[in-house]
Amino acid sequence: MLRTKNPLAGSLIMALFLPCLLFAQYPVTGTVTDVDGEPLIGVSILVVGTTSGTVTDFDGNFQVDVPDDPAQLRLSYTGFAPQVVEVSRGIGPVEIIMQEDIANLEQVVVTGLASTIKRSNLANAVSTVSGEELTGVTSQQTLDGALYGKLTGVNITQTSGAPGGGYAVRLRGVSSLSGNNQPLFIVDGVYISNVEIPNGSRNASGANSASEESASNRVADINPDDIESIEVLKGASAAAIYGTRANAGVIIITTKKGVSGETRVSFNQDLGFNTIIRKVGRRSYTAAQIEEQFGADARTEFEAAQSRGEIFDYEDIIYGEKGLISDSRLRVSGGNDKTNFFVSTSWRDEAGIIKNTGYERFTARLNLTHKINDRLRVQSSTNYIRSAASRSFSGNENEGGLSYGYTLAFTRDYVNLFPDASGNYPDNPNFSGNPLQTRDQTRNEENIDRVLEGINVNLNVLQTGNQSLNVIFNGGLDFILSKTFVYVPESFQSQRGRQNGFVAEGKNDLFNYNYSAIGVHDYYTESGINFTTQAGITYINQSADQLLSQTTQLIPLQTNLSRGAAQEIDQTLVNIEEFGYVVQEEVNLNDKVIATAGIRFDKSSLNGDPNRYFAFPRASVAVNIHEFDFWNTGGGLFNQVKLRAAYGETGNSASFGRLFTSLTNTSIGGRAGFTVNGQQGNSDLEPETSSEIEFGTDIGLADNKVNITATYYIRDVTNLLYDRSLPTSSGFSNEIRNDLDLRNRGFEFQLGLNPFRTPTIDYRTTFNFWLNRSEITRLGVKDGEEGEDIPSFVPPGVAFGLGLGTFYINEGSPITGLWENVDGVPTQTGNTEPDFQFGWNNNLTLFENLDINFLFHWRQGSELLNLTRLLTDLGGTTPREYADLEGFIEDGSYFRLREAGVAYRFPLDNKFLKGLKVGLSGRNIFTLTDYSSYDPETSVKGGGGLSTNIEVAPFPSSKQFYLQVGLEF
Repeated sequence: MLRTKNPLAGSLIMALFLPCLLFAQYPVTGTVTDVDGEPLIGVSILVVGTTSGTVTDFDGNFQVDVPDDPAQLRLSYTGFAPQVVEVSRGIGPVEIIMQEDIANLEQVVVTGLASTIKRSNLANAVSTVSGEELTGVTSQQTLDGALYGKLTGVNITQTSGAPGGGYAVRLRGVSSLSGNNQPLFIVDGVYISNVEIPNGSRNASGANSASEESASNRVADINPDDIESIEVLKGASAAAIYGTRANAGVIIITTKKGVSGETRVSFNQDLGFNTIIRKVGRRSYTAAQIEEQFGADARTEFEAAQSRGEIFDYEDIIYGEKGLISDSRLRVSGGNDKTNFFVSTSWRDEAGIIKNTGYERFTARLNLTHKINDRLRVQSSTNYIRSAASRSFSGNENEGGLSYGYTLAFTRDYVNLFPDASGNYPDNPNFSGNPLQTRDQTRNEENIDRVLEGINVNLNVLQTGNQSLNVIFNGGLDFILSKTFVYVPESFQSQRGRQNGFVAEGKNDLFNYNYSAIGVHDYYTESGINFTTQAGITYINQSADQLLSQTTQLIPLQTNLSRGAAQEIDQTLVNIEEFGYVVQEEVNLNDKVIATAGIRFDKSSLNGDPNRYFAFPRASVAVNIHEFDFWNTGGGLFNQVKLRAAYGETGNSASFGRLFTSLTNTSIGGRAGFTVNGQQGNSDLEPETSSEIEFGTDIGLADNKVNITATYYIRDVTNLLYDRSLPTSSGFSNEIRNDLDLRNRGFEFQLGLNPFRTPTIDYRTTFNFWLNRSEITRLGVKDGEEGEDIPSFVPPGVAFGLGLGTFYINEGSPITGLWENVDGVPTQTGNTEPDFQFGWNNNLTLFENLDINFLFHWRQGSELLNLTRLLTDLGGTTPREYADLEGFIEDGSYFRLREAGVAYRFPLDNKFLKGLKVGLSGRNIFTLTDYSSYDPETSVKGGGGLSTNIEVAPFPSSKQFYLQVGLEF
């Protein structure tokens, strides 16, 4: 402030500054709402040509000082189309209505570890799913299962129909033969574990490996209702910045946050039931057919049972339950200009289609955002999960008498297996186990306690008119305490004279933590060329202590580990460390051309040389043709025309323990000792590497009522890690090698339409189409190199040999091919890779309050190896129309109504109750398929490696129906 005591001097000063005062900046006030008149909180308002700006308050109001007359205000808000409004002096309060961004062009997408980009400038085909798309139609059991049919380039197969899930997710085809084919999951910056934890049940059932225990994968712990958005980086060109762990792609999950303003409370209650999708059916015999199939004595037994009215449908008795489901969810959110909060809790109680099976999950979440000052912001995400599952026994076995599929395959429906008045179960004369006794007296349980904690600190070190520097620290931890329990009583038929009772108890501690420190520098030039530079470090540590104790030869009626004569303890200790450097540069030329280049250097204790850095580069360019001055084609028909290309590399290291040859406990002369394990280690292993080039285009038409996205990619995976069997004379059963190459090629297409958008009707539909083709391009050492060529082979542990049908590694063939011996010659007779997949998602709103939604999913092709039918044919329980002893590879095509729902949102004008929503919905409502077994989505080998489309006596899949009630306070 200028002060003077001289009146004349004061007059002179006023005269000098009067013109400036006349043209000084002036305030503009107003309100910003959506089309329904609801105020929008936190809308960014910038005065064009200046660095001045503001955001709207709780009521959508704003005030900003404007220097020019007239001037322009640029408004931007997530989920709404940007808008420019002209204002002038004396205009008074302005009322601005923002339109929803139906094409999601302004949606922010992750392009680095600490940077984002508008979707309209993105050079990769990154698929996104909002929380509303994920759970808005029907209740979802698990996060990964909720993605079915909603994304291009994503192939999902259910590995178990048991409550609690079990899914294999593949992004753009197979990326590893013996390693992990599941993508990397990141939740609020936390690298979470998606491990399948075995429980030892194979040691009672006689299954071949831990992967056959039908365990759920641990992404099932995440409550889908907590999710705000999911971004899927499907290929190396998008995921390269994540380095070694990104070979199978990356799924980035952001959970919901609080919003400044009035505290909001919501409660949702879903009530429903499970029922089997379809039954295989049982053969209906006449007495003559019984005699022809099983002999004269069997006919006598059949006729006696028939006279007593004791012909049972054991498939319906075992799989015919209607399991009740209750899913309760409570959310509270709000905040002020400093602190925002989001609190949620949920409880899901789901009973299975088999009696005494079920899944319970309790979750609690607290997300906080606190703005310490204008330069420092802290976000934290805390999630606690407690779950319990009872999965009973299904899948492969070798005469264990436990798996329902095996016992049902051989059990004849005229045999009475129900307990007598004293509760004693009769032996099964047709097989080594009584399925009713398995259901009622055995136990197969898991209990999970899990804590996820993520923290994000954003420090603005520098802020000027044309540049800023932010340092972002991300940290996360994931702690899992898993307890498993398996019990088979000594009275069980297959136990007598063998194990005489079985108890296994597992205690598994898994502790993962990660952190990163990234600096992000933004520089804006007057010419409109903007630079975003980021550089930093990342660190990941994974440790596990997996302990499995088991006891056989039990004292009758005892379930204590110490109450048995034969005891065994197995312990696995794991520790993995990975460290990396990241550098990335993005150049934006007036939103016309956006170019990005970056590189990541990673080292890992899983590699042969733990101190060697491997480089993973990336580069991309997006050209928004519609932003150029020459573009005026179509008279405004085109809203967006973008061409894009991207290249990137990612890696995948061998699993823990593959670098060395381990030892196995044994007893030598009555004393503890060790023998060499059958798996030969390899200390020279390097990560397998994916290199991908991607081309695509994005087009928006007719005010973005029509949106088209098309992408073609070629992904080469070199130096694949794979197991190969060795002759027994070598002293080992198999070795791990690093000399196989694979190519995936694919096409993805998405068409989004919003043909009707009025207060009376709002209809949106999306068509997703995608396909992938694989080819093994190199197998082992080739001519001109040292060593011998590797012949074609069956990879260990993927199926059950060429006699029944299996995967077969052969140069020039797809890695997903199913092969059989035909006249003694290995011959490809099927392919698990679908010919194509198609998803059709529909969202219809009538009269602003009635919502109708449905999602169809079509998978064409994709053959399956149906060994369940082999068992039922051998047991004589298959209906004759399904019997075909010449082969068990079947067409797995299907057309399914994946989700459907109808809901009404009651308009309320109440200070206490602000909203009420009532609806009906369902999942897997109907399926059209020629496949002869329970469900063409199946995998006996879990989610790893070449696992999908091999069926052996699975836990059948279910369809679910719900009544839903939602309240807003």
